[in-house]
Amino acid sequence: MRKSSPRGLKLTTVIFAVLIMTVSAILSNTSIADDMEVKTAQSESQ
Repeated sequence: MRKSSPRGLKLTTVIFAVLIMTVSAILSNTSIADDMEVKTAQSESQ
């Protein structure tokens, strides 16, 4: 093994953090879109 483990660990941590943020952003965007659809459906039925 080379001695570039701290740098590689930092890179992995950054990629992991970006991945988590992307997934959470997609999930929150999906739930917001679902809420919008529900609200428009309710306003149309009234």
